[in-house]
Amino acid sequence: MSITSPIPALQGPEGTFLRAQGQALILRRAREEMHIPLEAIERVRAEGRAVAVELTAPAGTTPCVQRFEGVDEAAAVTFAEAVNAALPTEGKVADGSTHLSGERLGGDPHATKALRALKRGTLYGALAVVALCALVIVTGHAGAIILIIPFGFMGLGFLAGGSAVAYIPYREWHIRRHGVTVVAERIPGERGLFEYMDPTGLRRNVNSTAAAWTIDVAYDPQDPGRVTTLGKRTWLRFDGILAALCIGLGLLFTAGVITLVVTSLLGVGDF
Repeated sequence: MSITSPIPALQGPEGTFLRAQGQALILRRAREEMHIPLEAIERVRAEGRAVAVELTAPAGTTPCVQRFEGVDEAAAVTFAEAVNAALPTEGKVADGSTHLSGERLGGDPHATKALRALKRGTLYGALAVVALCALVIVTGHAGAIILIIPFGFMGLGFLAGGSAVAYIPYREWHIRRHGVTVVAERIPGERGLFEYMDPTGLRRNVNSTAAAWTIDVAYDPQDPGRVTTLGKRTWLRFDGILAALCIGLGLLFTAGVITLVVTSLLGVGDF
């Protein structure tokens, strides 16, 4: 039977929630939404300001538990009692962790944050170039802007482009160094698609062209859906070299502009 109407949704911080929908519970976290079928649930426990959804598990194994925190204690008790009363008494699956499904919400939040920082830095850089032009004009060295404008914006472009390219190898390096390494198994019938299990018991997918049945992957412990495959990846070296080259050129142009402005203000140049 449907359990949608009798059970109120549990609201958590920052738009997260746990609610009943049809024959499943929908658990929305900050970066993903999880679908938990009722037949995969052993029981639901209220634990103070948290709700623990314990999944079915084979005898002798530790059951997987999905937790939702930051809710009202009374609402947690009501929710747990209502869901437990609605759970099917027959037809439960042997291992509930194999029946979970999840969907990542939005893109990589780390990439979004990095993009915002890059846009902000580019804006500040452009304002700095304009400020330098204004400085040499008011000090009587207007001729210097002939070089400040092209060199300044070329330097800014190289710095922004190099920083953007550098994000990919940085992301790989960060996850490889600080991530959790696990084995991902090839999904039968799915070309280039492997799956691994995160600490909550959710099976997640990762793409790879490796011609093997298993591969090593590493995921961010704070965001298990942020994953990378391990092994040699020569294209990362190319990205790293390209990023270093662009940033180096950007710094060179920037240093040239600063030198030009200083020499102009000191009266050393011809502007």
